[in-house]
Amino acid sequence: MKKLLFIYSIMIFAGVAKLSAQQLAQSTFVEEAKHYWNPAATGVDEDMRTSLFFRQQWLGFGSSAPRTGFMSIQYPFIDMNMSAGAIINFDQTGPVSKKGLQLTYAYKLKGALGDESQLSLGINAGFQQYVFSPSAQVFNDVNDKLLQGSNSTALYPAIGAGIYYLSSTREYDENILFVGFAFRNAFATDVLINDNNQLRERHIHFNIGTRVYQPHSFIEPSITVNYTNPDMVDIRAGLRYEMEDAFWAGLGYATNNEVSFQGGIVVPRFGDRYGSLRIGGLGNFGISDNLSSFGPGLEIFVGYAYDLK
Repeated sequence: MKKLLFIYSIMIFAGVAKLSAQQLAQSTFVEEAKHYWNPAATGVDEDMRTSLFFRQQWLGFGSSAPRTGFMSIQYPFIDMNMSAGAIINFDQTGPVSKKGLQLTYAYKLKGALGDESQLSLGINAGFQQYVFSPSAQVFNDVNDKLLQGSNSTALYPAIGAGIYYLSSTREYDENILFVGFAFRNAFATDVLINDNNQLRERHIHFNIGTRVYQPHSFIEPSITVNYTNPDMVDIRAGLRYEMEDAFWAGLGYATNNEVSFQGGIVVPRFGDRYGSLRIGGLGNFGISDNLSSFGPGLEIFVGYAYDLK
């Protein structure tokens, strides 16, 4: 086990060596989307999960505003202490769009750092299709070389890894601490756009929080950090309350001067007595003059969980 942890740590910190500009979608306060940014958070419990997620930023900014979405499935192999998943995603900002497929895998070390603890080691691998479409954009500089060519498209590998720790897997029994660390885009390859190179940079994702349980509810404060270089650090602090098998509500603040509010319902025994449906939404808006002029943002989440145990 020590040898495995050592090798895995080398993999993760080797991916942190070079950082530059943010190119991946921002993270979210939606807890159920955590596996998208950290493969080690894939199937951390004993539920098979399917998820749909969509985000539209800056509703007042027009068609060039960023849009992100994904569809995923997570499946835990309980007897083998591991989980696997697949994610189909898209992300578009102005003339640049990305579509991809990610396969994720997580191995769980039970009791590694405490009797009821779980330490998951995860990896993701797949591809991203980059598309640059200058023709549909409005611009002022007609001599810009990036806007002179036709559509440009190419496939690039997408590989990352992560660690996710739970102090206990016993929900509604004792308070839980969770910590996650991951990096994305392990191969910082060039993206060729009409003979102009854009370096595809590595990204770091860090998340820490706790769940304080009551008999039929919990409060979950958390902090998430997305890091690419000293000029591109996004820190998000959130607080969420959930009533068991009923609803959840939360609020958050990000250092890019965004405030968010979220809420959703939980439908237990949906389709089967072992299944549950979660439907939620999140709205955010900028509180600085520059950001507020872009308009609010919207996120929608739908998830279904089925208890395999």
